[in-house]
This record gives sequence, structure tokens and C-alpha cells, in this order.
Amino acid sequence: MLGSLSRSAGRRLLRAGSGAAGRRRAGGAHAPPPYRQFPALTRRQVVQSELISGFMWFWILWHFWHSSDMVLGHFPYPDPAAWTDEELGIPPDDAE
Repeated sequence: MLGSLSRSAGRRLLRAGSGAAGRRRAGGAHAPPPYRQFPALTRRQVVQSELISGFMWFWILWHFWHSSDMVLGHFPYPDPAAWTDEELGIPPDDAE
């Protein structure tokens, strides 16, 4: 009984699948996918993307200029001329 039920359900699924595929081949709403081509952009999309990216760079550069401590740190950079050879790991001149 279970076998006959699964066979009849399988036939119905196959029949339903072939009908939907036949409708698609007959010129439905699906367009063929472009192969290795960029999508066509409208002028509005180009202008919107330029405005958004311009605002993004304004935001980044403005905040970097006015609060650069967030990126560079809050403490003054040490003077490298004040470092000793021992701190830098340089052996003394008389050691061989």
C-alpha cells in the first residue's frame, strides 16, 4: 500500500514539474541570464552610487581629521633619537 501511494505521488510530481517547465520554455517572464556581462545601470543608479560613496569618503576624512586620536592613539609618539642602543637591541661597538 505504501509503495503504490509513493508511486502515484511520484507520478503526480513528475507531471506537475513538466507542466511548469513547459510554460517557462514557452516564453514566460524569465529572461535569459547575461553571460559574463555587467548589468546595465541607469543614470539614476550611477548618480546615487556617486553620492553615497562621496558622502562615505567625506565622513571618513572628516572624522580622521577631527578625531585622529581614535586611529593614531591618545599618547604622544616617543622620540626615536632618545632611544639607546641597548633598548634597540644593538650590541656595543667593542663586543665581538
